[in-house]
Amino acid sequence: MDIVKQAFEKLHASKTIAEVEGIISELKVEKYQMDPETYPKIEFKITKEEIEELKAKGIITKDNLIADIANSDTLTKLLYSVSWKNGDLKKVRHIIEGIISRKIEDKKDGLVFYQFGKYLTKRPGEPIIDQHVLRAFGIFKAKEDKDKIEKLKRLSLITEEEKGLIDQYKSWLQSEDLTKDLRNAENYSYYVDKVLFAVGKRVKERSKRK
Repeated sequence: MDIVKQAFEKLHASKTIAEVEGIISELKVEKYQMDPETYPKIEFKITKEEIEELKAKGIITKDNLIADIANSDTLTKLLYSVSWKNGDLKKVRHIIEGIISRKIEDKKDGLVFYQFGKYLTKRPGEPIIDQHVLRAFGIFKAKEDKDKIEKLKRLSLITEEEKGLIDQYKSWLQSEDLTKDLRNAENYSYYVDKVLFAVGKRVKERSKRK
């Protein structure tokens, strides 16, 4: 697809974060980008050592679930309450497993949250990943394979079947397909994710109209 091809050509040529950010307006996909108010940039990181400290305090169980927060601060209780109300408490386990570097080969579910945990470590080349990013990257890799492209247009849930595509995407982020200058820029994968999110979402929205 032309817009996917254009996006990757521009990403491959980019040397700075500013150039990557400019791709969104160049491709006219602003309305498909992540809402910065809903998803503001995360400026902190979480380390394996911090998780181990929470386990030592009994806040996280050995199975990587939230345990007793009765004596925690008010902010922690509020965030716990939001997760509880949304039915998301078990998703925290997948994030923790990503942070402590459990191998993706062992994962059968929760892959998006697992990879989000890896992103939170802020190690270079660890992207956030979601359906739109993988759709754009998958179509780029599919080249002229129309059957694969049509399947990727309909991609909604990230399952065990997409593990290989996730690995390919992470390898691409650290490959020489991207300029060395860009790969040396702090948190560069976040900005690449933003571009591919917008492009992938546009592809999905346009495919619904047909």
